[in-house]
Amino acid sequence: MMNDRCTNGHSGFTLYETMVVLIIVASLSVLVGVQAVAQRRAAAERAFWPAWQQLWTAGRQVALARHETVGVFIDAKTGRTTLAQGQPRRPFRQLDPPPGLRWVSGKTGWSISPRGNAAAFTMEWYSTTHHVWWYQTFQIGGALIYVEASKTRRPSRLAAP
Repeated sequence: MMNDRCTNGHSGFTLYETMVVLIIVASLSVLVGVQAVAQRRAAAERAFWPAWQQLWTAGRQVALARHETVGVFIDAKTGRTTLAQGQPRRPFRQLDPPPGLRWVSGKTGWSISPRGNAAAFTMEWYSTTHHVWWYQTFQIGGALIYVEASKTRRPSRLAAP
């Protein structure tokens, strides 16, 4: 008994069938890959805020323990936060934001006093991963930091230092 596909004694898929299967497999692979990248970026962004809080706490602890002012600097282009102490400034801790998060506005340099205090202000970040605006607010004294997400951007007067 011969299969309907057999024409001259050979069985198998036609070129068109093979191409359709390859296109479907390639499309699914791309979709899964894109989704995996998005999930990694989202996880990295969620981990950034606790890491920033740890960096800030470390800066306050160094200022208090050494009775020395600690400088906090943000590179406006990369968003990298650096803690430095002494004169000349010696960096002792750095934190880079994840690829989907960029610093937009706020102070790029301030200090933590030997008493562990800092000025109150707000920094603005934008997430290309979640398409939200993040507002990082430092309360008077600098002990508390609030991070808030917003789908819409605040007026610039509220985001500025």
